[in-house]
Amino acid sequence: MGPATMIDTGSKSGIPGHFTTLGHEPHRYTIFYVQVDDIDACLAKAESLGGKTLVPKVDIPTGSFAWTSDPAGNTIGLWKPTQA
Repeated sequence: MGPATMIDTGSKSGIPGHFTTLGHEPHRYTIFYVQVDDIDACLAKAESLGGKTLVPKVDIPTGSFAWTSDPAGNTIGLWKPTQA
């Protein structure tokens, strides 16, 4: 999957992961993701509570993701898998 190495948890109840490199700053970072039903609604809710949208919803073959930050600046990934 491009520059990413996928992690298969072997479980349908867990979110798979991946390692990747951006090729630019920040070169080292960690993001955890939470699975949600509606990414746009979650981004709007986060903004209403003082957070910020860092990366708006991006569609990829396996689902959609976005990044938001809380008021303290912590980054949180949002994930919605493609429905089978």
